[in-house]
Amino acid sequence: MEITKIISKCILQIRKESPFFASLMLFAPIIKSTSIETAATDGKTILVNERFFQSLNSSEQNAVMLHEVLHLALLHVFRMNSRNSHIWNIAADIVVNELIDSNTSFTLPLGAIKDRAYKKKSVEYVYEQLLKNPKKIKLLKLKYADLLEAGPNQREPIGNEEQLEIETYWKDSIQVLQKTAELNKDHGSIPSGMEAEIGTILEPEIDWRIALWKFTAKTPSDFDEYDRRFFYRGLYLEGLESESVNVSVCIDTSGSVSNKLLEQFMGELKGILRSYPHVKCELFYADCDLFGPFDIASAEEAPKIFGRGGTSFVPFFEYIEKHSDHFHSNKALIYLTDGYGDFPKDSPAPTMWIVCKDGLETSEFPFGDVIRISTESLHRELDS
Repeated sequence: MEITKIISKCILQIRKESPFFASLMLFAPIIKSTSIETAATDGKTILVNERFFQSLNSSEQNAVMLHEVLHLALLHVFRMNSRNSHIWNIAADIVVNELIDSNTSFTLPLGAIKDRAYKKKSVEYVYEQLLKNPKKIKLLKLKYADLLEAGPNQREPIGNEEQLEIETYWKDSIQVLQKTAELNKDHGSIPSGMEAEIGTILEPEIDWRIALWKFTAKTPSDFDEYDRRFFYRGLYLEGLESESVNVSVCIDTSGSVSNKLLEQFMGELKGILRSYPHVKCELFYADCDLFGPFDIASAEEAPKIFGRGGTSFVPFFEYIEKHSDHFHSNKALIYLTDGYGDFPKDSPAPTMWIVCKDGLETSEFPFGDVIRISTESLHRELDS
């Protein structure tokens, strides 16, 4: 049977078990390819080796096709970023295969990577847990990496503009299917376990630069819901030179924050300090240890980065707690990170986490407000 007919048959079979999954397949471009041994995605299309696909039984064909569609629709290629591709492929397979096992009766081919310990988790979460457990990585043997990286032997690089178009396409598609599932139960419910993945890619984005200015440089006429939560802490940042505001900024230097992002962040921070003289700011770097404080008000460039090891947020908050007697009552904390690390139980002051879009899930932060860096705004910066 020709592969196009097999794919049409797969869609019909998948629709019987999950209309949501079957609808995703209708959005997915699928092509034959002899350049791969099994099936894979480059983030733009699904590539299928016809000989491999025809060697599978009907249930395995359904599972493999759905496996690749989920990788594509959930943007697993683009969410990899600069992470270790081998570990990311394992993490993505664990998440996708769990979704298939939990929502269908299809049989994945022999050797498919599974781990029920990570049920209903995002790929980012699973990846970080695997990093902490090298023994498990060795046990979870990846036979084929089906998330293709840009390179001469895998795929052509996808530009920022095209990537944004693809991301928007799939986000819009998933939102349409979500709304359809909510309004019309005949179209099936959202599959079990999809919440973490959908939440990761559809979480509302706020321009982090605007949020940063609001958090550090409030005036009496510019209060909103964000500030009212901190009235009881005395943190209303009035634009009065006679009343200073102490802001402690910590930057995660474990490798999660790129040099480009650090440059943008420092530029915004210095702009705030120039515009609001009453804001007093000290800078820290941290991995598992804390470095600083550094005075950035008069520095032409950001201080030299220290660290690049693992991540613990504890040293920074312990330092703030220990030195709290030296601070003005108006105190705010800002942490630039991907969110993966060891947290303290609480914070001694109002805290803002500025987090990369593919960082830790918002619900996993034990305190503070989480602002995700807009992927679109970063792409615009890189293209300019």
